[in-house]
Amino acid sequence: MNDLKKIKSALVSVYHKDRLDEIVKKLNELGVKLYSTGGTKSFIEEQNIEVTAVEDLTTYPSILGGRVKTLHPKVFGGILNRRENEGDQKQIAEYEIPEIDLVIVDLYPFEETVASGASEQDIIEKIDIGGIALIRAAAKNFKDVIIVSSRDQYVDLIDLLNEKNGESSFEDRKAFAGKAFATSSHYDSAIFNYFNGGITDKNRISLNDGHVLRYGENPDQSATFYKFNNADSEVTLANAQVLQGKALSYNNLLDADAAWKSASDAYHSVTHLDKKVAVSVIKHLNPCGLAVTDDVLKSLELAWAGDPISAFGGIICFTDTVTAEIAEWFEKKFVEIVIAPEFTPEALEVFGKKKNLRLLVTPVKDEITGEKLYRSISGGMLVQDEDEGMDPEFKNVTKIQFDQNKMNLAKFGITACKHLKSNAIALVTENSDGSFWLTGAGMGQPNRLDSLRQLTIPRFNMKEGTKIEESVLISDAFFPFRDSIEAANEYGVKYIVEPGGSIRDEEVIEACDEFGIAMLFTGRRHFKH
Repeated sequence: MNDLKKIKSALVSVYHKDRLDEIVKKLNELGVKLYSTGGTKSFIEEQNIEVTAVEDLTTYPSILGGRVKTLHPKVFGGILNRRENEGDQKQIAEYEIPEIDLVIVDLYPFEETVASGASEQDIIEKIDIGGIALIRAAAKNFKDVIIVSSRDQYVDLIDLLNEKNGESSFEDRKAFAGKAFATSSHYDSAIFNYFNGGITDKNRISLNDGHVLRYGENPDQSATFYKFNNADSEVTLANAQVLQGKALSYNNLLDADAAWKSASDAYHSVTHLDKKVAVSVIKHLNPCGLAVTDDVLKSLELAWAGDPISAFGGIICFTDTVTAEIAEWFEKKFVEIVIAPEFTPEALEVFGKKKNLRLLVTPVKDEITGEKLYRSISGGMLVQDEDEGMDPEFKNVTKIQFDQNKMNLAKFGITACKHLKSNAIALVTENSDGSFWLTGAGMGQPNRLDSLRQLTIPRFNMKEGTKIEESVLISDAFFPFRDSIEAANEYGVKYIVEPGGSIRDEEVIEACDEFGIAMLFTGRRHFKH
C-alpha cells in the first residue's frame, strides 16, 4: 500500500520566523500553494514568493485586533476534510473550500511573556486561539495533513521536504501529529498554571525535552531528566551550566540539588558576618559537612572536617568563586561534583586534570523561591511547598535563659538540621572568629534517640577543640520523651532548639530544668523524608 501523499498546499502562521525562509523557499520550489496572514504573509512576500492572504480565502478581514484571523470554515474545512470520505469531498466542492495539506504554526510565546514580568493584559493577549485550533485540527486529520506545531520542528520539516521531495508517509504525519498534541497540551498546561496560581484540587505538570540518563538510582532502572519551565526564577539547579566531567547521573542530580540548597540556605541564615561564604558537603542527600565563614578556604576545611570519612565521593557546593587554591586543595581527594557561582580560569585549569570530575556553575539560590516539590507514590503524586525561610518564633521555655549570643548559631543549626533526613539531630558550633559549622549530624533513624546517641555524638567527639557545652543541639521535630534530654545531658549539652508540640512537652521541659539546659521552641517542624 502506497501511503505517500504529495503536499500541494500549505497554511503558514507563525510567531518565530527563524529558518522559515528555508521552508517557504523549498515549498515554492516544489510548487506548493501558500496561504498566510499578518506578519507571516509579509515575511513570505519579502522572500519574493507568491502567497494568498487568508482574508482573500475567507472573504473576511482580520478582526478584533487580530484575535480572529483563521477561524473560518474555509480554513478548517480545508484542513479537516477527509480525502477518502465521499461526503466530505462533496461538501468542500459545494462550498469551494480548497484542501490544505500542510499546516505550519508557531504559537504566541505565552510562557516567555509570563516570565518577562509583563502586565496581565499583555499576558492574556499572548494566549493563542487560532494557532492552537489549527494545531488540533491538522493533528486530528493526520491521515491526510502534516502539522508542524513549533519552530523546534522546522528542521524536521526541512529534512522531510528535501528527502522525500514534498511527499510524506503515514508514519511521518502521525509522528508530527504526536508532537503537535504535545505542543498543545503543554501550552494549555502553562496557561492553566498561570491562572491556578498555587496548589488546589487541580494541577498540571507538562515536561518536554527529556534527557535520558545512563540509568536511574540503580543500573537496572531507566531514568529521564526533565526541566521545568520556571516562570518565577531562572536560578535553579536544573539550569546549572556543566563545564566539564562525565554525564550527570540520576543520583548525581539529586545530590547536587541537595548540596546547592543546603549551601544557599546556610548562606542566607548567617547575618553577623560582613563577608560570608557557605560550603556544603553532601552524601546521599544529607549534609555531612556544612560551614559558613568569612573565607572560602576556611569554609571548605570546616565543612570537610564535619565528617571527612563520609566526604569521600561527595558533592561540594560553594556560594563564592572557586580559585586555583581551592582546586589544588582537592588534588588528592575524590569528589563527584563541585558546584559554585564561578570558577576562575586558573581553577578550571587545575580541575581539568580530573577529566571525570563534574563542575557546575549556578548562582546562590534565593532564600524564598516559592517552588513546589513533586513526589510520586504508587498510582499518584504528592505536591507540597518547599520548606523555605527561617523560623519566625524562638520561645524560651526553660528556667535557664537561652544565651542571646547563640541565637545566630541556633538559626544556622536549624538550617543545617532541616536538610538532614528525619529523624534528624544536629550539633553546631561557633569558632572564636565567628564562623559556624556542623560538628555532629544524626539522620535517617527510626527514632530520635538513636540519631543522637549513635550518630550525632560520635561524630561530634571526633572534633578536637570543640566544646559540646558551648554548642547548640537542634532537633527537626519535637522530643516525644525525656530520654533524649537525659542522653543530651550525659554528653554535656547545654543548649537545645526544637519545635515543641508534643503532648509530653512539659516532661521534656522539666528534664531540661532539672539538668540546667536552656531550650527554645520554634513552633515549626522540619521533617525531611
